[in-house]
Amino acid sequence: MNQTRRTFLIAGGTASVSAVAGCLEESDRSTDSSHRGDRRAYASFFTLSEFTRAVVGDAYEVDNAVPSGQHGHEWQPSVDVLPTVVESDVFVYLGVEGFQTWVDDAVDRIDVDHADDVALVDAAAGIDLLEYDDTHGHVHGHDGHSHADDHGDDHGLTEVNGEIVHDRSIRAIDLTDSETDERVADAHGNHWHGGPLEVAADGSRTLEAILEAGDGATIDPSTDKYSIDVRITGGDAFAAVDGGGDHVHVRGDGDGTATLVVQLLVEDEVVWESPGLDVRVGDGDDGRPDGSADDHGHSHDDGEHGHGHGDGGHDHSHGEYDAKFFSDPVLAQRGVEIIRDRLIKIDPDRESVYTSNAADYLEQLEALDDRYREALSDREHDHVLLAGHDSFQYLGERYGFEIHTPMGLSPDDEPSGTEIVAAVEFAEEHGLEYVLWDYFDGPELAETIAAEADTVVGTEMVSPAESVVEAWDEEGYGGYVGQMVEINLPAFRRALGAR
Repeated sequence: MNQTRRTFLIAGGTASVSAVAGCLEESDRSTDSSHRGDRRAYASFFTLSEFTRAVVGDAYEVDNAVPSGQHGHEWQPSVDVLPTVVESDVFVYLGVEGFQTWVDDAVDRIDVDHADDVALVDAAAGIDLLEYDDTHGHVHGHDGHSHADDHGDDHGLTEVNGEIVHDRSIRAIDLTDSETDERVADAHGNHWHGGPLEVAADGSRTLEAILEAGDGATIDPSTDKYSIDVRITGGDAFAAVDGGGDHVHVRGDGDGTATLVVQLLVEDEVVWESPGLDVRVGDGDDGRPDGSADDHGHSHDDGEHGHGHGDGGHDHSHGEYDAKFFSDPVLAQRGVEIIRDRLIKIDPDRESVYTSNAADYLEQLEALDDRYREALSDREHDHVLLAGHDSFQYLGERYGFEIHTPMGLSPDDEPSGTEIVAAVEFAEEHGLEYVLWDYFDGPELAETIAAEADTVVGTEMVSPAESVVEAWDEEGYGGYVGQMVEINLPAFRRALGAR
């Protein structure tokens, strides 16, 4: 075997893993501001702050928006962070709409009002992201299919004891104005984009509802099987609503606010409800003041809510793509290269600095890839059960194993009883001895599955490598590479039965 520098980095057993992680942590986690330049970079979550810091070295002070111990995907700022973002020279984020909803808002506002104040760096620009359906659907079936496949066209609606129940597999709803064909709002998970819904004080609006199931199929509420209804949960003095077929009707009465919830019915039984949508009732041009511009001063007439920031933005629709490419050490390298190349365009005087720093870090990521390939190549299983959110699909794609999870991509997703039973059956069918659990989700679901599955003997913690906790920093493996080496690799080795 040719002895390259990477060979020495990955040689040896557990001791060398610790040594590599410690070495990488020393270079990755340095945040001594006394040695940094006057320029500032603001990263939308931990992993991007790691990648950015590795590229810029001492040229920038790099800030991570998400506090230590908070889930990078789930975290929402309690105050408007835009002033902090625009005070920075560079804002690094993932242009995958819906991954961090506060980022979507910040980028839209920067585009309109602060384009000259801060440079945008989309670290996912140009990466071929997995479509959500490409990861085997919301619940990964034993043969790589969604449970919806087992129920004809029910799209996540399952018959239990003669009754149809909802499997939490409806992932999106769009509301479109029936008169103008303009998208009014769309919901994914527990939040809406595009609201509030504007209705004139004495006017009305009719909205067409389109729903998307967890398997990607469109549900047509105009058919005999399905229908739409709507209810008011607050402010019923200001608005009246009713539904029927695939339409929602909202009528204004005075000036005020209300909240409506859209319901999906199957044979007159409510099987799913949307999150609450704010309704603003008051005078205006058909209830849409200022030509239907949104609060950010620009229209979303394209209906796609995609970003095109001049740096290779995706125009990805919300909820369709898995943003967590960085669980794959090879794609993590691509993310670093994108940040490097964009920074060179922004600040060409430091091209040699960014190129040299990135080369050092890329070599570390190459060593990480080699370590995973070597450690996971000889294994008993090609399946893993993760009792947490769907954070490792790219890792499984890279190293050739399937990850089954009873939960989806969003931190808002929760498994149904049907999905938990399916997870237990998955573990038993494949003879799995360990169930993985995400630190930021907690071990409870894994422990429940482990207690029910006859083959399971224990659980193992993993980290999505998108945030950090103080204890990991204190132990010397708080960085991205450290978490991948010291937390995730041992867990996946055990779960896969790797020798």
